[in-house]
Amino acid sequence: MATFLSFDAARCHARRRLPRGLFDYIDRGVGEEASLRALRTRLDAAGIVPQVLQGRTGPDTGCTLFGQRYAAPFIIAPTAMAGLVHRQGEAALARAAGAAGIPFSLSTQSVSGVDDIARAAPETAIWMQIYLWRELSFTEALLARARNAGVRVLVMTVDTPAGSRKEWNLQSGFNMPFRICARSLTDLALRPNWLAGVMLPQVLRGGIPQMDNYPEGMRPRLIGPPVDPRLSLMPGLNWDHVAWLRDRWSGTLILKGILSPDDARRAAEAGADGIVVSSHGARNFDAAPAPIDVLPQIISAVAGRLTVLADSGVKRGLDVLRYTTRGARSVMLGRLPLWALASGGEAGVHEMLAVLRTEYAEALNYLPSAEA
Repeated sequence: MATFLSFDAARCHARRRLPRGLFDYIDRGVGEEASLRALRTRLDAAGIVPQVLQGRTGPDTGCTLFGQRYAAPFIIAPTAMAGLVHRQGEAALARAAGAAGIPFSLSTQSVSGVDDIARAAPETAIWMQIYLWRELSFTEALLARARNAGVRVLVMTVDTPAGSRKEWNLQSGFNMPFRICARSLTDLALRPNWLAGVMLPQVLRGGIPQMDNYPEGMRPRLIGPPVDPRLSLMPGLNWDHVAWLRDRWSGTLILKGILSPDDARRAAEAGADGIVVSSHGARNFDAAPAPIDVLPQIISAVAGRLTVLADSGVKRGLDVLRYTTRGARSVMLGRLPLWALASGGEAGVHEMLAVLRTEYAEALNYLPSAEA
């Protein structure tokens, strides 16, 4: 597409271009998807009373996070296997984020490794998301690798104690490793442009796509043996694991996936510098409340002791303002940049971020200067 118009338009383009299994992996929720439906319903219900005659021209969209100034209160969220959405997908997202003056958060489960992304996007503030693996020595090695690549902000995902069963992924065979069956092969055959434009260049450049942040020689491949059990998610994840990570990471530590005021208070007590109020895009637990509904109570509970970010459900700049007027300092973007990437490549992500910033600035015009 020539330009980014909206989330829904980009999603439609992505649906036509991506294999159905990959599209569903990004697009869908879990269970009956009640929490996914609630994200949009509750965001739409979050009204903002406008104030007129403000006399403002060109509102400042910038924000400061952990001592660094950014051009807008947006962060590209960590999303697994973005490198399968578009050729060099994670690098494209990182470069677009850097050009827009916002941070990019790389997933542990990315196709490109953190050191490769740091080289591909040297001007970008790269954050690193971390899952704790069962064998903590491997996690410790990844922390060192991220630190050596220049990462200063670590995002620990705390709302995934185990994988969630998703029947659409089971049907499509989309996973790591990819399950070869009649349905999955038909799915791929119906997307020859994706095979030629995304898969073939990766295979020619470096072989079958794999998760490059995993230890060398043990990296899960799109086609290959199952993940080594030592690299499965840490069983029994708890606050002692947060303390373990805090002891080993001297930079900024953010806990992503907080929805309870009590958990937010404990995060502050555990030494976290920030939290992300998030339902993981409604992908894990189908009874989770919409983050917009619990955000004010969490802001009150932490009482300024740490930085509060938010995510889940953002389609437009107005959604960002809905979160920030309820106390979030900045907002992570998950599905939105992936649809822009799938439909327009790196240029599509550039355009998406520009549109989002324009929409956010337009919405800021309706707030008193003290609130903007």
